[in-house]
Amino acid sequence: MDVEKEFKAIIADIFRVPPSKIKGSTRFVDDLNAKSIDVVAMIAATENTFGIKAPSQEVRANKTFKQAVDYIKRKLKEKK
Repeated sequence: MDVEKEFKAIIADIFRVPPSKIKGSTRFVDDLNAKSIDVVAMIAATENTFGIKAPSQEVRANKTFKQAVDYIKRKLKEKK
């Protein structure tokens, strides 16, 4: 599973932006104008796609796309 590609598809869908616009440095709040409801949708989609539990306080610490991808990869390793 390509975590970065899968997560980019989730973000592109939730924020209605082309995947090509999402970079490692893309910030959810500053660049994509994320609201609380967007964060909830992002958490739910991430948990469903990757089969992990992502507590919202942990997820909110991830400010950029790259931080979130690294977080997902770490959670997947813990799950094994």
